[in-house]
Amino acid sequence: MTRQAPPNGTQTQSLPAGTPAHTPATDSARHGLIACHECDLLVRLPTLEQTHRLSCPRCKHSLGLTGERHLERALPLGICAALLLALSLMFPFLAFERAGVSNQMTLLQTGIALVQDGSLLLGALVLLFIILAPCLLVGCILLIACSLRLQRPLPGVKTAARLMHRLTSWNMVEVFIIGVFVSLVKIAGMAHVALGISLWSYLALAIVLTAAAGSLERISLWRRLAELEAPA
Repeated sequence: MTRQAPPNGTQTQSLPAGTPAHTPATDSARHGLIACHECDLLVRLPTLEQTHRLSCPRCKHSLGLTGERHLERALPLGICAALLLALSLMFPFLAFERAGVSNQMTLLQTGIALVQDGSLLLGALVLLFIILAPCLLVGCILLIACSLRLQRPLPGVKTAARLMHRLTSWNMVEVFIIGVFVSLVKIAGMAHVALGISLWSYLALAIVLTAAAGSLERISLWRRLAELEAPA
């Protein structure tokens, strides 16, 4: 058995060669084990309260963060994200005015307008990735955060944890915001454009969602959920 220090000084412990690396996520988390995604080395994680970045002792690949303190930020960030999402859906997103004729649209109307204009696939993708995916992501974060705060596993929390990590890769909030501002550069020369409350709320949502999902780091989250499921 060898013990090496990663570049940041946090100790990780590698298990003997031949130890099976592919174990269920909950069992691995319960025993403080994680398999390196690069070299498949099974590493025993240290128990830390403060947040530390861990590296594989063999290939130095980053294993992620460990620690318990950052999990506490998930609930307030999740509540903030839910409020920002509600504001984004309730208020006007953009307003246009040209030659005395004005028009405004909400975030939901952006996808519906594309569908009504004949762009069925594009409109469906907008509704899926811009509205539905963030709603599901916020719901997963709140369910996980409430479970951690109540110190007991709520129904569906493990499914929510798996879904959250998958949705993070498909969350297109930042891409949509960048696309909107790029389009505004061209539209501003043709009509007067007013930015609505929904746009600024959605911009803040992109930042808060990233912070909320980041606070529920995979290693610490599964370890904590395994502890909550363990018999007292």
